[in-house]
Amino acid sequence: MNISNDLLGTTVALISCVIIGIFAFRRHFAKHDKLKPRMVPWIIISLAAIATGFMLLVHLVNILGIETGRN
Repeated sequence: MNISNDLLGTTVALISCVIIGIFAFRRHFAKHDKLKPRMVPWIIISLAAIATGFMLLVHLVNILGIETGRN
């Protein structure tokens, strides 16, 4: 089966956004006993990954032939 480059790239990017989002959510809600604040804003990273993943999902649906925008 011949997979186009757009479909492959979008799928890989979507999978990586899901992995980054899950990792950042787990890091944000992990137990934190230190007095120093966390230097990495994990919730912002996870929300950015979710937003990017949603845009990639819409792009993937468009690649598959379903039109999601206005005519």
